[in-house]
Amino acid sequence: MIEAPAIDEPTAEAILALGPCRVESFADVGGGALDLARALHHRHGCRIFLVDMGKSGAFPDAPSDWVAPYLAALEAAGVPREAVTRVGSADEIRPWDVIANFGGFGDAWKVRHLAPVLEAGLHADSLMLTDIRKGSGSYPFLNGYGACETVATREDRGRRVTRALFRPDPPAAASIATESDEDWAEIARRLAGPFGFYTDNGMHSFLHIPRDPSVLVVTFDNLDIAMTKRADRRPWGFEFIEKQGWSMLGVMAAGWTWYRDYWAMAEFDRLAREGFFARFGRVVFYGASMGGYAAAAFSAACPGADVVAISPQSTLDRKVVPWETRYRTVWDKDFSGKYGDAALASAAAARVTILYDPYEPLDTGHARRFTGANVVALRAPLMGHRLGSSLLQMGILSEVMLKALAGTLTAGEFYRLLRARRDFPRYQRELFERAVARGRPDLARRVGRWVLARGENRYIRLAMADF
Repeated sequence: MIEAPAIDEPTAEAILALGPCRVESFADVGGGALDLARALHHRHGCRIFLVDMGKSGAFPDAPSDWVAPYLAALEAAGVPREAVTRVGSADEIRPWDVIANFGGFGDAWKVRHLAPVLEAGLHADSLMLTDIRKGSGSYPFLNGYGACETVATREDRGRRVTRALFRPDPPAAASIATESDEDWAEIARRLAGPFGFYTDNGMHSFLHIPRDPSVLVVTFDNLDIAMTKRADRRPWGFEFIEKQGWSMLGVMAAGWTWYRDYWAMAEFDRLAREGFFARFGRVVFYGASMGGYAAAAFSAACPGADVVAISPQSTLDRKVVPWETRYRTVWDKDFSGKYGDAALASAAAARVTILYDPYEPLDTGHARRFTGANVVALRAPLMGHRLGSSLLQMGILSEVMLKALAGTLTAGEFYRLLRARRDFPRYQRELFERAVARGRPDLARRVGRWVLARGENRYIRLAMADF
């Protein structure tokens, strides 16, 4: 068993600055972040990319001198060789979750040569830890791509060096995601390959990617989000499902339609009639919010399937849910028929797992409409409507979904995993603000002391100064 690597103070500061994000890919630009690479791999099992760029931004023909000892140190720390990739050209730069630029561009070298990484190595939720030497002009350059906040400072040969956390601007991330000229139809046909299929009516599309016939996961997504806010431009859950080797049917909506399209309904009828779903050992319908509604509603096409829905709506029929004040864009849609009311349509499912925040009154109203004996309601207090995003930031979404989609997630296991929220800044802030809103400064102080005893929370630290 490989022991956890010892963590020095700068590495601990870096990990604290990154917060509770899930790290599946880490890139070290120039080889200055070996300790952080070892720590993140031990914590997250992430892939490590060694960006072998010279000080002028050029890539050497042969690996630089630092690469071999870096690889040896990772191997000694128990990192599998197949988990490490040397990036030896600009064409190999891809969006990474976390990037480290220690002692390189913006510190010892001119920051403008970091441009290839900023232009191709960022997605909407990327984070970069970077060293900035005072007087280098790095801040104005980096501010053109996003924003920096100071993590720590140190003195180096009489000059101050700042370690900063960089976050890309959403517009920059969106432009990165749409650089390719490929449209969705071209991407989908390529993903389907010779044995899958892709159908489209301009408003909705169905993409089938055949893999292991023992499991089919049916996902629902908004095409606009997939094409403009995800670097890989893939449907909801694609990478996770691919890693398990499961087959996938991705249903995409061109906007906030709630899939109220007679063509889409007819496609589900056709697939059921032709025995498509019967080819698979298990079928799971999976989605969040609008996609959660669709997962429950369209499970009626495959009686006996499982449903996993995060913060779903049950219906948007104004006669049935007059208290639902959101989503005015589809108030005029027809929510009748066998795929209309998700709470009724999912009655034939084997198991309906619903994750929701009981402190979100509208989400709770919908969750309560699912009353069948097949319903497993899992409460995630103070996580908000965007529960999936919160679980992702806490680093537990993959484990929760793996168990949920495999049909093995129990309430006890979910609540055990949810304990990670204790270190989640959003949850801590919600607890604190609710105590303040209730006029309980004593309780707010207790919450604040509890939070700060666990680690840094800048918002609460500053707010506590007022008590």
